[in-house]
Amino acid sequence: MIAFLRGVLKELDNNFCIIDVNGVGYEVFCSSRTLNDLGELISHDTPEVELYTRLIHRDECLDLYGFLHKDEYNLFNLLITVSGVGPKQAIKILGNTRVPDIARAIVHEDTAFLMGLSGIGKKKSQQIIFELKEKLKTAFAVPSTDGASLYVEAISALESLGFTKNESKDAVEKAIAITPDEQDVGKIIESALKQLS
Repeated sequence: MIAFLRGVLKELDNNFCIIDVNGVGYEVFCSSRTLNDLGELISHDTPEVELYTRLIHRDECLDLYGFLHKDEYNLFNLLITVSGVGPKQAIKILGNTRVPDIARAIVHEDTAFLMGLSGIGKKKSQQIIFELKEKLKTAFAVPSTDGASLYVEAISALESLGFTKNESKDAVEKAIAITPDEQDVGKIIESALKQLS
């Protein structure tokens, strides 16, 4: 298995990049978030990159998937163990939002959130939750169910005030990061509103 690649970023496309490692060009499939991050590196004159990689053998093909961050790599490896989720779909899921958001949604059984990601219907989102919930509790240290309820309730409250789902999630996460032990949803909402002002 190829565990990582370190080389010069030669090309970026819609769903892959090409890394030149000592004169050999590797085509590496990446999430849209990783490709955006790689684009930022190029714009800051950082042509050499290092990607965690996973080599997958399907039918007659050998496909290489790459990740700038270890948490994305770890979640990808868990997602592809779920029945009916292949590597191409897993990489699309990872491109839609941050890894902590996906992990939290799975642990908190937020099917609506998962259904908002690329190509996931209700049945598949339930399958992902069923197969990964317990694994992610440990692997990503997601807060307990009580914390989950506060988190979901605070986001819903902000959405009802007219903020988008992403704005609400970001604000609530910042509020919880400031006071992680806060159990009063009203205070969490108040703090989140300050983040949005």
